Amino acid sequence: MAIAQSMDPTPARWVVVDLETSGLNPRRDVLLAIGAVALHGDRVVIGDSFEMLVRPRVASGRDNILIHGIGAEAQLSAADAAIACTRFANYVGDCPLAAFHAPFDQTVLLRAMRLSAGIHLSNPWLDLADLAPALFPAVEANSLDEWLEHFGILALRRHNASSDAFATATLFACLLDRVPPAERDAAGLAAIARRVQAARDGG
Repeated sequence: MAIAQSMDPTPARWVVVDLETSGLNPRRDVLLAIGAVALHGDRVVIGDSFEMLVRPRVASGRDNILIHGIGAEAQLSAADAAIACTRFANYVGDCPLAAFHAPFDQTVLLRAMRLSAGIHLSNPWLDLADLAPALFPAVEANSLDEWLEHFGILALRRHNASSDAFATATLFACLLDRVPPAERDAAGLAAIARRVQAARDGG
């Protein structure tokens, strides 16, 4: 099963994603929860959201559970990964995706979708950790918590996929206020974010 990339240059809908995982290695650790909320234009739409726990083969360790609060019983009674990933693919459709430190979420999610359900998601991704400093270079912030604090955004519960997705989507909406409407498509925002990538790489 393949999800085709949208050919619409100005997508009206973005999906902001946050995951909870069994660890910090995106090529080894497994998906435990998916949270997502959509932006329609520059407006966060709570009614257009997605939340699902994903069952691992074995429950993650105690130290990991203390971070995200998803206990062993909740993990092992969650939805099968194939079901969760298929439902998420249907929810996303061909919309572009955004996340804070997107390469981590992208690697974990695409690996889970491919291995569990044979889904090859080809939607474009945008890293808000690059977009934010490109638009606000004078702000001394690096982490998601620091950017949320700068904009006065309250995350009701950190390290909870749906709560973090909503907070990140609210941050995204604040960032879009700095972007001319003509540049708010996936290609335009990626070009802005690449300014930070190029500076980091010494280009």
